[in-house]
Amino acid sequence: MTRGPVGMVFDRALTPELLSVALRVATESGGSPDARRLLTIALRDHVSPQEAKGKMKKCLSRVWVNPPANAREMIRWAIDHQHLDVDGTVLHMGAVLATFPFAGVVAAIVGRQLHLEGAVDPRRVRAEARVSLGDRSSVDVGARKVVTTMRYLGLLAGPSRGPLGLGRQPTVDSALLRWVTHAVLLTRQVGAVGVDEPSRALELATLKLGDGQSDNYPFLELHVEGARIIATPRVTASDRRVNVDLRWPAPEFQGKFDLG
Repeated sequence: MTRGPVGMVFDRALTPELLSVALRVATESGGSPDARRLLTIALRDHVSPQEAKGKMKKCLSRVWVNPPANAREMIRWAIDHQHLDVDGTVLHMGAVLATFPFAGVVAAIVGRQLHLEGAVDPRRVRAEARVSLGDRSSVDVGARKVVTTMRYLGLLAGPSRGPLGLGRQPTVDSALLRWVTHAVLLTRQVGAVGVDEPSRALELATLKLGDGQSDNYPFLELHVEGARIIATPRVTASDRRVNVDLRWPAPEFQGKFDLG
């Protein structure tokens, strides 16, 4: 995968079928060291042998099988609670956002165009992505792959060249709202977000939010900041093992956050 300013560039368009293959492997392997090899085997029925062991596998593995350390436990939670999203679209999009901050930047550009103009121009999305992330061909290709993945998931509708409109807009179950909030936090690479952030997050413009929020999601902690309630990552056992400091605010930033 190509490295960019927000980590790895999303350089493969993912279909619901391929994402579901990766989710199935992650479910059945249970975090086994053989999971990536099992994903390669499973992908051979869907893509070329080269892609099954190359970039397609790396992209899918990062989403569901071997996610980044900061997303590992929230992805595992989604695997264990996939029954909350029978269609799978909300989980797939949330997992992509959580594991690829690059995709979050592009999804926010898409959401902004939908909000302001009611339609998405793929060419302008790529141009805006190059302004935000660097004027490189890899950024242009990656932005196109994110938009194509959103089309494949049914979140955007229309011809590949555009204009694209809002797709079927699946509903986020109330039991998944905190998980989706965590995905927004990770894709933005920030230490905290308001619990009400999903309602206005441009990254989630193609999803419909359900009513209410469940308190059963274990990987966010809630804090009162003035008139707002904010969510921060919960310090887990694995964080302690690697000595990750997730105090809110981080010591070097205490007193410097404006959450208004």
